Amino acid sequence: MPKSQFVSDIAAIRERARKHIQDGPITDSYTANRESVLKVLNDALATELICVLRYKFHYFMAEGINSEPVAQEFLEHAHEEQ
Repeated sequence: MPKSQFVSDIAAIRERARKHIQDGPITDSYTANRESVLKVLNDALATELICVLRYKFHYFMAEGINSEPVAQEFLEHAHEEQ
């Protein structure tokens, strides 16, 4: 393939990409109910955020003679959830 043909293909690819960016992320073949999908995704995100907050709460509230390793474990879980 000559270099000039490759460059023109790149230009065509970029032009198609720009056109589709204006159309947005949802294609014509997307059939799912958008409101239902958004609700499920928002519920999942809320669950993850609550988990992070609970782990951090336990991290800050750990007390006692052996609390440091336990607190660090909660902090590690909070970071993993984030």
